[in-house]
Amino acid sequence: MGPPGLPGPPGTPGIPGAKGEVGLPGPPGLDGEKGPRGKPGEPGLLGPAGPEGPRGEGGVMGFPGPKGTKGDMGPSGSPGLVGPAGVPGPAGPKGETGEKGDPGIPGPTGPQGIPGLVGPQGLKGNQGERGKKGNRGAKGDKGDQGAPGLDAPCPLGDDGLPVPGCWNK
Repeated sequence: MGPPGLPGPPGTPGIPGAKGEVGLPGPPGLDGEKGPRGKPGEPGLLGPAGPEGPRGEGGVMGFPGPKGTKGDMGPSGSPGLVGPAGVPGPAGPKGETGEKGDPGIPGPTGPQGIPGLVGPQGLKGNQGERGKKGNRGAKGDKGDQGAPGLDAPCPLGDDGLPVPGCWNK
């Protein structure tokens, strides 16, 4: 026998086979987006009562109640204050003259009398101590004008200045 020949061309596809068994589960997929909010759940059981809270502020004053029945009469009150004095009555008849009273206390000193006559002149007294130096007196009047100097080249006028037209250059 000779060597085997070359492989032939691929054949036509066969008929599909029967469905295989279910395979192993694959790895978990990526997390999806957040779903919509769910409906509220059933209310839970009531819890125990809490501690008593602090006292609240006073409320608004209510309406006045109906008028009550009249009470029993109370005890008599104490006597009132003494009223004002009444109008004075008419003057009575004049009485008898009384006995003379004791002498009174001395009165105040009277006013000063008029001045008396001028008396004789008194004796001359001793000389007193020397007084303090007085204040400086007022400034005196301006003195007379002095004689002109020997070295004056120009004669002077009434005002003490050189006469006009005389200059020393």
